[in-house]
Amino acid sequence: MADPKDQFVDVQGVKTRFWKAGNEGAPIVLLAGIGCSVLEWRNNIEVLAASHRVYALDMLGDGKTGKPEGDHYSLGNLARFTLDFLSSQGEEKAHFIGNSLGGRIALECARIAPARVMSMVLVAPAGVGYDTHINMRLPAVPLLGELITRPNRKGLRMLWTLAVHDPKFVTDELIEDKYSLASLPGAQAAFLKTLRGFVGLRGFARDQVGEVQAAMPAMTQPTLVVWGREDRLLPVDQARILEARLPSSRKIIFEACGHAPMMEKAAEFNKAVLEFVQTVQ
Repeated sequence: MADPKDQFVDVQGVKTRFWKAGNEGAPIVLLAGIGCSVLEWRNNIEVLAASHRVYALDMLGDGKTGKPEGDHYSLGNLARFTLDFLSSQGEEKAHFIGNSLGGRIALECARIAPARVMSMVLVAPAGVGYDTHINMRLPAVPLLGELITRPNRKGLRMLWTLAVHDPKFVTDELIEDKYSLASLPGAQAAFLKTLRGFVGLRGFARDQVGEVQAAMPAMTQPTLVVWGREDRLLPVDQARILEARLPSSRKIIFEACGHAPMMEKAAEFNKAVLEFVQTVQ
């Protein structure tokens, strides 16, 4: 199946890449993790688009979206960027599906603009608990972070082998895609600014974790929490935090699956998401 064609739109003065598929049904917006892009959703977008208008975007600083200098990369700013993208497409509200940082951005959108979030599918969202793998904490260290995040194929292969359960998903094509995007001007600086905004050497920032946990009971949107049992970047036990604090949530744990269920378990993921979204219409 061919990828949707790249489209670009101005969001907050930034050239923003997105994919769009489907013309019917309620809108769905797909939000990838830090340092990722629309490519993470290539096994999902067309299936979801059979019954929905689906948008996948490269987040501010990621993929082929612009990478402005300065302090643009806080969680609040990334959420407002997402909502402004939605408005640029003439959409007032949507179902939000986010993986890792994308899941955390979805939660922030629900916190600051609840009427615009119809439902959430939170796929191993980052920053809902304190713990994360050391490889996600070390870049927070000045100078060391600049050294270890310098784009190189070997490092990207190591990271993605850690991110998935089945190494067959770490293809040469995946690594070339990752390397190409990570090598774009400004990409490394934007990655570090984003990560350092909510991750430190001890894990996710205590104040931000506390803030989002405290806000969760007021998030009444139907929510599906999805995690891979073998996630080595974010512990699967963090799913319990969401299940306990979000009033209208339920969870699915995929066995033999790492940090990116939408890639490793695409068919099962797509089926679960479509069944869930249909209950929210």
